[in-house]
Amino acid sequence: MAVDVAVRLVWAVLGLAVAYLAWQLGVGGLAEPGPGLMSFGLGIAIAGISVFRLGAVVLGRGLSDIEPWTRSGLLRIAGVVGLLALYVAVFEFLGFIVATSALLLVLFGGFAGFRWGWSVVLAVAVTLANYVIFKSLLGTQLPAGIFG
Repeated sequence: MAVDVAVRLVWAVLGLAVAYLAWQLGVGGLAEPGPGLMSFGLGIAIAGISVFRLGAVVLGRGLSDIEPWTRSGLLRIAGVVGLLALYVAVFEFLGFIVATSALLLVLFGGFAGFRWGWSVVLAVAVTLANYVIFKSLLGTQLPAGIFG
């Protein structure tokens, strides 16, 4: 239990630190978002979820679905972190569509245990939906990579 409490406290502090740093960048408003708006929201979400889960640990409720800190659990976490680091490293070179589709394919098929056929369909669908949202609706620049 002490490890669970410590882990959730660390995540809560990290979430608050992200929110604070994002606030320093400037969050702007919904009509004119600042550079720190999304990071601020994510930091608050991380801190909020951590505090909620901390309450569950302290009260001893609702934790049966959480995998304990086992070797296999830590290897899965390390695998996802390594995969995300690789994604960041190849993002500009491969471009948004290729890099994101590949990332989601491995996450869905390799880590979430979906069938590979469904993983391909979901990875492409989620990538294209995000492309439309960010590129077309929000006007965000996304790297074209090998297509550009």
